[in-house]
Amino acid sequence: MAQPLPRTEWPFSPVNVTRPATVRDVRTTAPAARRAAPSPGVPADGIVPGAEAAVVVGIADHEVLVRGGIRAALERAHGINVVADTGDAGAVIEMTLRHQLGVLLIDSGMAGTHGARVTRAVRRLSPSTAVVVLASSPGGSHLDRILRAGVAGCLLKSGNPQDLVAAVRVAATGGAVLYPEAAKRVLDSVARIDTERVERARELIRGLTHRECEVLALVAQGMANSEIGRALHLSEGGVKAHISRLLTKLDCGNRVRAALIAQDAGLTQGLAADPVCP
Repeated sequence: MAQPLPRTEWPFSPVNVTRPATVRDVRTTAPAARRAAPSPGVPADGIVPGAEAAVVVGIADHEVLVRGGIRAALERAHGINVVADTGDAGAVIEMTLRHQLGVLLIDSGMAGTHGARVTRAVRRLSPSTAVVVLASSPGGSHLDRILRAGVAGCLLKSGNPQDLVAAVRVAATGGAVLYPEAAKRVLDSVARIDTERVERARELIRGLTHRECEVLALVAQGMANSEIGRALHLSEGGVKAHISRLLTKLDCGNRVRAALIAQDAGLTQGLAADPVCP
């Protein structure tokens, strides 16, 4: 009697191990002929007029089981289309360009190869692709280099599927994701900054209101909007409004860069004794 295929529940969900994969293997979606037929009322191309386009995602991780778990978690989510995955760092750029990825999830080891060279190449050749790093642990000396290479953020592989799905959607819309477990370690590991950059950061911070400073300090600690709202007794909508205004004042494209400015200005050391805040 045939033995059942082995299964694993790490890191996100059960994954069937059906075949060995080489490190150069790039897996794409099944041929169109084998996809499920569209539901009644849905056009043959599967696109409903006026509906939002699915987020096109690629996964790069050298661990086969990790790739499978991440892919399975994302494929269950509405509006996310995982088109390819690879375990070969040399295939990441080709995969990104071929499939015009909206979001690339990449293992921190791959992203950090040769000083985040892969990440920089993806950002240069495909500026519309949001790169999110998958880290095995919150530490690591290479994470600061990866963040400065232009990534949209960092996730821990030990996170839950809901965080993963939410992060992909946020990154796809131009937002940034940096989870609490990684935020403090990443900010603490940023290289020593020179006096000119400190003064520039402090000058920018002085343009914020006291409330915006409070919000920014909590953003720099890696808090989500809901957590900031609870800490400051604000609605989530109010938090979003404050963040939008402070990003404009700081001339920042996302929360990660704003957090780095806060770190440079010393804002993360506390508001009470910091003279840069109103």
